[in-house]
Amino acid sequence: MGITGAGKSTFISYFASDANIGHELQSCTFDIGIHAATIGDKKFYLIDTPGFDDTHRSDTEILRQVADWLNRSYQAQIRLAGIVYLHRITDNRMGGTALKNLGIFKKLCGDEGLSCVVLATTMWGLVSREEGERREHDLSTKPEYWAGMVSRGSKVLRLDKGAMSALAVMEHIFAQRRRITLDIQQEMASGKTLDETSAGQEVQADLAALRKKHKKDLKKLRKEMEKEFKKRDARAREDFNQVRADLEKKIQLAAQDGERLRVDMKQLQTQRNEELQQLRDEAHKKEMEAQQQLMEIRIQLDLARQQNDYESHIGI
Repeated sequence: MGITGAGKSTFISYFASDANIGHELQSCTFDIGIHAATIGDKKFYLIDTPGFDDTHRSDTEILRQVADWLNRSYQAQIRLAGIVYLHRITDNRMGGTALKNLGIFKKLCGDEGLSCVVLATTMWGLVSREEGERREHDLSTKPEYWAGMVSRGSKVLRLDKGAMSALAVMEHIFAQRRRITLDIQQEMASGKTLDETSAGQEVQADLAALRKKHKKDLKKLRKEMEKEFKKRDARAREDFNQVRADLEKKIQLAAQDGERLRVDMKQLQTQRNEELQQLRDEAHKKEMEAQQQLMEIRIQLDLARQQNDYESHIGI
């Protein structure tokens, strides 16, 4: 796990050949990725999850996807051996997005789950050793970052030597010989709805803060609109109306996201099945449309070829 661009897919690629590595800050992990991997004669699976800063989906949607996968694995009696949380050492400080991601992650795991977490720092080649070590120390010792996780057993390791470092991370996890159940799995198995889980409440708090901010911005905008309307500036009125519409839509979407968290394990599975079926249907439709377009192009090429043959035959 980790934010977009932290190196999740690169890490997986050291052990599984089918990992999709992104080269832009646009998430290439559209859903939960399950990768069969090997180290020597040891076979295992790496689970690639989108970060809670995804460029295509809201935190609510990401949490629904991650929770649904964890619920299904729990029901199938599949337990995690460990979790690798990736962080770029190049980040001078942990900003709002990274802190939000980390906060949700900690709630997903719970105190017991944190003992099986590896906090792996990436991109050491882009900073000096001295600067990297200073940032690593800050991350490990400051309460707002990783200090609490480290005190509960999380291990801080560096991914500074490519595949060799990645192997050390996996060997550390295997050496623990643990199988863990995360807090969110226990909470939803006990009958809690997603918004009642610790991770769900973390996302709800973010949504509430977002709605509050948007409403404050909207109130401020309305006051500014009143001043501009008195000037009878038609263009300014049009611009304000557009901004107002955008803010109102954001408030509505945040409210809808909150509602989508009010699902229990069974409801979430049913809804996710329907969503995945819809995605499959849309993909099939696009494939059929592409085939139809290809067929039409071939027909046009055949007609053009026949026309050329005809013109050549009659000497035009």
